[in-house]
Amino acid sequence: MSPESEEAFARERRARAWDRWTTGVIFLLLLIPLPIARFQSWPGGEIVLDRLVLPWSHFRICYVSLADGNPVEEVHRFRWNGRLQGGEGVSPLNLEWGSMGPAVLKWQDAPEIPLSQLQEEGKMLRMKVLWRPVLLWPLEALWRLAK
Repeated sequence: MSPESEEAFARERRARAWDRWTTGVIFLLLLIPLPIARFQSWPGGEIVLDRLVLPWSHFRICYVSLADGNPVEEVHRFRWNGRLQGGEGVSPLNLEWGSMGPAVLKWQDAPEIPLSQLQEEGKMLRMKVLWRPVLLWPLEALWRLAK
């Protein structure tokens, strides 16, 4: 074998080893559990929204107050560890609102999700923070869709 081909062979071996290492590291990173906020009806448990929680994540519940008729916007923010800021760091958190009309759930800057069906059925909105590996989160969503 010529020296050029030996050198090319050695580079090829190093590249394959690098590919295996990076694939392994990426796979391990996908197994790291991250917090996921799950909004579901209670009682009943129908899932309204599932979102990955990051330290800057927040959601809003908007409604018109039953007491005085003024619009109310409840903003809930998360800490670095996936818990809610303020005194409501508990999970699950039952979200109730006394409103004249249907409330709206808004996750960060995503489109609003009307909660009119929950209100018509007399249900509450429950928010839980679950820890799931990033790799399993989309697989779980696909499994729920297939059901």
